[in-house]
Amino acid sequence: MRRTNAKSTWTALAVCLLFVLLMAALFLYLGDREEPQTPLPADDGITVHFIDVGQGDCAIVQTPDGNLLIDAGTPDSAQAIRRYADALGITEFAYAIFTHPHADHIGSAAALLEAYQFDRVILPNAVSTSKTFEHLLDALEKENCEMIEGKAGVGLTLGKLKIDLLAPVGAYEDLNDMSVVVLLTYDGGKFLFTGDAEAVSEADILKTASPDCDVLKVGHHGSSTSSSEAFLTAASPEIAVISVGEGNPYGHPHASIVKRLETCGAEIYRTDLCGSVVVSFDGENYTVTTEK
Repeated sequence: MRRTNAKSTWTALAVCLLFVLLMAALFLYLGDREEPQTPLPADDGITVHFIDVGQGDCAIVQTPDGNLLIDAGTPDSAQAIRRYADALGITEFAYAIFTHPHADHIGSAAALLEAYQFDRVILPNAVSTSKTFEHLLDALEKENCEMIEGKAGVGLTLGKLKIDLLAPVGAYEDLNDMSVVVLLTYDGGKFLFTGDAEAVSEADILKTASPDCDVLKVGHHGSSTSSSEAFLTAASPEIAVISVGEGNPYGHPHASIVKRLETCGAEIYRTDLCGSVVVSFDGENYTVTTEK
């Protein structure tokens, strides 16, 4: 009678168990990945990904001529943003625009600067004493990026894409009002990003430029201190995206702002309800897709 070697049997069982555990881990990893919606074809128009980063802001802009990053979410957002960018096949950005030095807008900036190549970085002339801002400055020095001061009147291009900065118009005590406000124009389509600019900055913009747009990233997560009636009337967006965290303690978006956006005829998308929101423009039509 042939005897079974007990040691060999246990070794085989251990190998099988290890294989099962590895396959389970791989399944969980793939199931947890945050895939982007509708990656941009190489020869198409412009696509803007408003990434769900909770109570913060982050958008990736794709064009055939290069990519932009506008804000970098919270300090806890780095992994989610990197998964999203990697799934799009992005390895470099022509521009990063960090609207102002609050942690919910620059939280993962340092990590992203280390992970990807950035040609130019736009920042307002505003400072913070936070560790998050210090980490950003350290990363900028280490990566040796070209720096551009973000202020009203600055105009840049990236192929067919026009990048016009509408604010800050002056110097403000409130960091929110120091937000870089960016108007992107591509083939007639207009996207406006307002950071956390509040009514004071909005009023100054109306004195110096037109915020007219098709797609609006709503200011300050839908706070009642932003999105004044005069500003929204001048902007007249068809699509409004509110980047906001589910169940946030600030009451964002404020009911009065939601009503104001509805009154001006905007179709509203919220990251707390929709997940990441993707808006594409092919030169004629806008297409909106959502994660949820």
